Amino acid sequence: MTDAGRTALEGLLDKAPPLSDLVAERILASILGGQMKPGERIVELSLARKLGVSRGPLREALKTLHAAQVVQGRKGESMRVAEPSPEQLLQMLMVRATLEGLAARLVAATRTDESLRPLAALHEAARQAAGAGRTEEWRELDWRFHEAVCRAAGNDYLFASWRTIGNLVRLFLRYHPGFEQPGGSVLANHARLMQVLREGTPEAAEALFRGSILGSGYTRLGLPVPPHLRDVIVVSMTEPAP
Repeated sequence: MTDAGRTALEGLLDKAPPLSDLVAERILASILGGQMKPGERIVELSLARKLGVSRGPLREALKTLHAAQVVQGRKGESMRVAEPSPEQLLQMLMVRATLEGLAARLVAATRTDESLRPLAALHEAARQAAGAGRTEEWRELDWRFHEAVCRAAGNDYLFASWRTIGNLVRLFLRYHPGFEQPGGSVLANHARLMQVLREGTPEAAEALFRGSILGSGYTRLGLPVPPHLRDVIVVSMTEPAP
């Protein structure tokens, strides 16, 4: 490659992300942070003014979020923040549990002290925040822990799929009655998840992550576990981590 070609390529690699991508991230943060509520109508003009951008990049950002199903709306209608139903949540949890279980298997199969250090740090930070009663903080750290496991799996397609589903799951759970409840049971399960990543087999890690996500999902929704999932959830949730 010529020097000119190399310089041009480096310029492309160093190029800042499009404004629409940054706007999409800001809107997503507002939705997940509770500033924009499920079902809320998105008024483009007022939102553009609030974000300090023109309507062009705002509309591109909304297209991105619409593709990710975080906002919804038909052609010719105003967009609204997505409002996932319990039925949709169950479908998403099935996929999330599968993806995160596979991620845990990959992490356990390739673990080193160095690779597990960030996960342990997030777990400890969540424990301290919960102990101090900082609900918003420990909930966010709890999610970051699961996100970090999927990122550590080293599979970009797995992570992208998990994140798309995860944003909708977070949106639903934020407004669930259990959001403000103490996090003792969640953090106790975290300790088991962390233990299986440190000491368990890849198979055990996958089973525990998959089962705990499915089990907690059905519990949150107050629904009975279907017969065909009982073995998966019971084994994963009750057996001590190896």
